[in-house]
Order: sequence, then C-alpha cells, then structure tokens
Amino acid sequence: MEIGYKIWLKKEGRKIFGKGPKELLIRVDQLGSLSKAAASMNMSYSKAWNLISNLEKTLGIKVLDKKIGGIDGGSSSLTPEGKNLIKKYDRLEKKIQQIFSQIDLNNI
Repeated sequence: MEIGYKIWLKKEGRKIFGKGPKELLIRVDQLGSLSKAAASMNMSYSKAWNLISNLEKTLGIKVLDKKIGGIDGGSSSLTPEGKNLIKKYDRLEKKIQQIFSQIDLNNI
C-alpha cells in the first residue's frame, strides 16, 4: 500500500501551477510551439494560452518567449524563469515524495 497525492501551487485561493501546466511547459520546450504542445495533450489552444497567460500574470514572470505567426507559423520557447519554475516544482515534488516514503502505513 502507498500514499497517493497531488501537488499544486495556489495563490489567493486559485490553483496556478501543477502537473498539467508543468507538462504543457515541458512539451512547449520539446515541440517549440504552444499550439503543438496543447494539441499533444488534447487541450485547446485557447485553454493553453489562458493557462500560460494567467500563470505569467499571477507569478509576475514570463515563462514563454512567444513569436507570433508568419510564413512558417509562430513558435514558443521556455524562458529561464520558466525552466527555473519547473526545476523548483520538481524539487518540491521530490521532497514531498521523500517525506511520504518515510511514513510506515502499518503504524498509523
């Protein structure tokens, strides 16, 4: 038996970052496009755009560098702040996982 859990960051009672937004950012980094990343997650582009926009406004940082359209279409890449957010979230997940792994469920 093990403990299941979900971790997300909230600000002013609103969920702003968790596994879904993290995965979206990782896929943008891999695919070079917010629309391609959203499609790969079966997410609408407008939902992905709103998620990123709200994240940036709430945290006061820019997580994506976006280049609008053109002949070959637009592109997006992670900013250093976006990469740092993912690293910090990963560290938080690992620390929490370590804490939960030390709990002996037979002695609760």
